[in-house]
Amino acid sequence: MKNKTSVLGLAAVTLALALTLGAARPAQARLIDLYAGATAGGFGGWGSTPNTPDFFDKTHGGAFGFDLGMKLLIFDLSASFLQAFNGSGTSGTLIQFLLGTEVDVPLGQTKLPDGQPQSVLKPEIAGGFGFGTPGPVSPPLTDSQLSAKGIVGNATLGYEYFLNPFVGIGATGTFGYHYFFGGDVINGSDAQSHSSGYQLIGLGTVTFHLGY
Repeated sequence: MKNKTSVLGLAAVTLALALTLGAARPAQARLIDLYAGATAGGFGGWGSTPNTPDFFDKTHGGAFGFDLGMKLLIFDLSASFLQAFNGSGTSGTLIQFLLGTEVDVPLGQTKLPDGQPQSVLKPEIAGGFGFGTPGPVSPPLTDSQLSAKGIVGNATLGYEYFLNPFVGIGATGTFGYHYFFGGDVINGSDAQSHSSGYQLIGLGTVTFHLGY
């Protein structure tokens, strides 16, 4: 309960900061933004459920992947895929489907020809479903490939610099909470069929935008 309260508190503080920044300097975001991008960086995490290994205990490190989604005003619906790798090659994957609220905060006075700001700070709070696999995905994804599935909540701070109205490069940092079912169970009757904990994700991004 204490951990959940801490996460809710962090989410509230981040959302308040986002709203404050947005009020201090009105955003000039697209009304509708369809986007798809490539990502690279890394992720990791830890569990807080006794006697139960967490998904992030086995799957962490460098990663690459993609995300895609649709944003309407400040509401963002997205899907993301991250393939982790280690010294032996590719390992597990992390897949997330999220609905969140993102406020675009312009930085500086420089604008693109269409009037959009060239540099944007992007705080976001999002929640949804997460899925983990112990190895690379063999499409189509089935339950037999999953080692964990459940709910996730993320607080993300991003930055994007637009090369033109359609292409932006940037970076994101995420702190989140997860509650996953279906993980490995160990050590007899005291073990649980779920694991909960926290995750950290840091990514560089190249994103293609289509909208108005």
